[in-house]
Amino acid sequence: METAYYILDYYFSAVHWFFLFMVFTASIAVSMVIAKRRWTHSILISLFVTYIFFILLITLIVRTPASSPKAELIPFWSWYDVIVHHDLFHFKEILLNILLFVPVGLFFSLLFRIKTRIAFFIGFGLSAIIELSQLITCRGLFEWDDMLHNGLGCMIGAALAGIVLRVWRLRRH
Repeated sequence: METAYYILDYYFSAVHWFFLFMVFTASIAVSMVIAKRRWTHSILISLFVTYIFFILLITLIVRTPASSPKAELIPFWSWYDVIVHHDLFHFKEILLNILLFVPVGLFFSLLFRIKTRIAFFIGFGLSAIIELSQLITCRGLFEWDDMLHNGLGCMIGAALAGIVLRVWRLRRH
């Protein structure tokens, strides 16, 4: 497994940051001009689209392909390493995978008002697409644990969005 720190430090270049900036700018333009959205909603949509592209960059695009596909098909294998072998590396990977999808749940919930329990399945599904792409393109390790952790992160993000929306409504009244 490659951590986000490693990928950002060694594989991310100015071109990637420029690409993300262009995605953000283009999505604001499309949202405001074509979809005729308010600027606040357009910025939220643009941040969401840009973040999805960021995830695709660090999980697929900037990774060097391996010679063959790699998969870990045993669910909760990383937790086994953490609990039995006190493996702090895998514990950090678990936390990073959860944190990676917290913004996804936050954005989904703020934009589409999804329920927290549905957010898990959205995060799991998006992660499954990424994991299958990694398996097919040989750009990473296909594993069930990542899908579960990303789904959990998305669910946490949706719960946070629910709290933010409740506080917002209370302040407005």
